[in-house]
Amino acid sequence: MKTYIILIATVLSSVFAIGQTTQTYTFTIEGMTCDACANTATKTLQSAKNVESASVDFETKTATVTGNLTETEIKSILEENTNFEAFFEGETPLEPLSDEEKSELDISIIKGGDKLKFADYMTEGKITIFDFYADWCGPCRVFSPKVEHFIKNNPNVSLRKVDIVDWGSDLSGQLTKKYEMPALPFVLIFDAKGKLIGKVAGNHIDEVEAIIKANSK
Repeated sequence: MKTYIILIATVLSSVFAIGQTTQTYTFTIEGMTCDACANTATKTLQSAKNVESASVDFETKTATVTGNLTETEIKSILEENTNFEAFFEGETPLEPLSDEEKSELDISIIKGGDKLKFADYMTEGKITIFDFYADWCGPCRVFSPKVEHFIKNNPNVSLRKVDIVDWGSDLSGQLTKKYEMPALPFVLIFDAKGKLIGKVAGNHIDEVEAIIKANSK
C-alpha cells in the first residue's frame, strides 16, 4: 500500500510541475531616486514567493527577475511592498497633464511647506483631493500624474497639489502628527462639505478612486 501511495504522490507532483515554468523577465522600475531604493526593490523581489533570483540597477532603472511567476505578480509584489512601479515592454509611465490642460481644470499648486487650513483651499460643492509631494520624491512623480488624469475625467473633483518641501517643514509636522502621514506620496480627501472622508499612503490611485466613488452621489 505504501508503494502505491508513494507512486501516486510522485505522479501528481510530476503533473503539477508540468504547468510550472521558470522565466526570466527584464523590465524597468520607476520611482527610485538612489541606490538605496534599488537595494530595497532588489530585496523585496528576492524575498517574494516563487522568485529564484532578482537584481535591480539604479542607473538604468532596469530589473531582472527569474522565477515561477507572471508579469502581473511582479507588479503586485512591488505595489504591495514599495511605492515603486514596474513597467514591462510596451508600457510607459503616465505623463503629467500639460500646463494648458491643467489650466482648464480645478487644479492648483500650493508651495511653501507651511501649515494648511484645508477649508481655505476647497471648492464649494466638490470633493477635494490634497496630493502631498516633494520635488525629491521619486514615487510622487509616478503617482501624481494618475491623480491629474483622474481629475480630467471627474469634473466633480478638485485637486490641490501640495509641496511639503522637506520632512522638517511645518506642514510635514502637521501631517505627521494629525494625519499620521507615514511617507510620500500621501493623499487626504475631503467631501463637498469639507469632511475628511479618507487618506491614502503610497502609490495607490485605485484606493483614491474607491474612496471617491463610495462618497459620490
